[in-house]
Amino acid sequence: MDNDDLRRGRPSCHKAFGENTALLAGDALLTHAFYTAAGTKDLPPERVVRALGVLAEKAGISGMVQGQVMDLAFEKETPSPAALREMICKKTACLIEAAAMIGCILAGADETLVRAAEQYAESLGLAFQIIDDLLDYTADETVLGKPTGSDQKNGKTTYVSLYGIEESRREAARLTENARRLLERFDGDRAPLEALTEQLLVRKY
Repeated sequence: MDNDDLRRGRPSCHKAFGENTALLAGDALLTHAFYTAAGTKDLPPERVVRALGVLAEKAGISGMVQGQVMDLAFEKETPSPAALREMICKKTACLIEAAAMIGCILAGADETLVRAAEQYAESLGLAFQIIDDLLDYTADETVLGKPTGSDQKNGKTTYVSLYGIEESRREAARLTENARRLLERFDGDRAPLEALTEQLLVRKY
């Protein structure tokens, strides 16, 4: 997995505290997420149980964990465009999907809106990862807060390595616009999510 020595301009956990501690910290944080979620109060228990199920699905062996396994495998082989998209959906988008879906579930939204939230988060997650890939090629290291070029050094297949910089930018913009349109299905104040969606497209780190 990504083993850069710097994150946000500071030593990564495995550099600051050792690899064993870093692995255990990851285990602890993942487990603590379920402890926190299970402590949800003053909401119908059936909503909480469903939300926990979504969290487990999106974080586990059919979601983020599977995506990380695919990402490691793709250091040794070149995936098809479809396989690359599936990997990004699982590795990056799934946890965003969990957050979006759980909010709807706990609020009592109908199934149509829960699925719209999932689709919004998938587009957002795909765009986020493409921008991440672009930054690895184009960013200023002092702004990014970690070394650039790690994808190339590790032989990873990314959107940029498959499609080039300009096509990757166009795809990220298309996905961002799709995410913005999906937000229109929701009532209420959408401005914060719309701003977040647009900001992620132009981020520098």
